[in-house]
Amino acid sequence: MTRRRRATAVLPLLLAPLLLSGCSGLQGTDDANFTFGDGSIAEIPASDREKPVEMTGTSLDEEPFDLADLRGQVVVLNVWASWCNPCRDEAPVLDAASQEVDAAFVGLLFKDENLGAAEAFEREFGIDYPTILDEGQVLALGRYAPTSPPSTYVLDKQGRVAAVISGALTSGVTLEDLVTEAASDG
Repeated sequence: MTRRRRATAVLPLLLAPLLLSGCSGLQGTDDANFTFGDGSIAEIPASDREKPVEMTGTSLDEEPFDLADLRGQVVVLNVWASWCNPCRDEAPVLDAASQEVDAAFVGLLFKDENLGAAEAFEREFGIDYPTILDEGQVLALGRYAPTSPPSTYVLDKQGRVAAVISGALTSGVTLEDLVTEAASDG
């Protein structure tokens, strides 16, 4: 047996205890093809917030959009995709919150080239706030840029990221609390 073949034969024996012991905290994506958010919420203190998010583009309705036009209001920015099942789960929560919470709501269509499916998603869930196409816009979120949908951002009145929800939003009350906090920060 050559040295290379011997090393290859021994390697599985050396790795087996590590694999069986579950020494890694990493989780796989199963059949999802992307990483799910864990529902964690990160609130950023006003003193630690970065520059305002600059985002311009075209909405699904083919209207020009500039996030700067919403300065002076708290903004809820939801990153979603029509192919994302957790996005479907949270859509009714966001739709209800958009009618109850004192904030401007905006969607950001994430890595979704099927505009017909995205439009059908909005019709199905009654979403009437603008959704802009991600033409590199997600990068405007800087270090908070999502790796997968859904992710929801609360931007303070200056347009800075005040809170990030990684994963599906399950409660409008949670969002209302984050918006109230961001509004009180000035």
